[in-house]
Amino acid sequence: MYRIALLILLVFATTQIYAQEINYQKNLKLATDLFIAKTELSDTVLIKLVPNNYDEFNLLYGTTYPGNKMQNTGFFYTVTQLIFDKFIIEKKEKFYLPSLLLSSFADGEFGESFVENLEVIIKLDKNKFCESIKGKKFADHNPIKYFSEQNNCK
Repeated sequence: MYRIALLILLVFATTQIYAQEINYQKNLKLATDLFIAKTELSDTVLIKLVPNNYDEFNLLYGTTYPGNKMQNTGFFYTVTQLIFDKFIIEKKEKFYLPSLLLSSFADGEFGESFVENLEVIIKLDKNKFCESIKGKKFADHNPIKYFSEQNNCK
């Protein structure tokens, strides 16, 4: 009986993860289509582009790979900066946590710009940063973890 319940739970969890990935792929396709058509991306579409995990991030970053229709469009760099700018420049509060989450994926060639944006966000309100990351899974990822320790967030 225990094994059957465990199997059902595993199947359910796998189905949920797969469904989430499919939703992310659908939103990514919508965003790339709008980008190609030079149509402004709505706040809703932009927020849904913020990956929740590395699988989703790999889909987003995959738009820079050779053979991807978006490779030479600047899509990845444009939309990720736009997400940060929605909070930093436009002061849209609904982009605060998504910006922090996005910055937690900082790595490689784009990592420096993600970290620079994170530093600006922290400078705007260090206490808010410290409070906002409490209990968040992404707080254990660098550079969030590094800046949390540097700013003595508890």
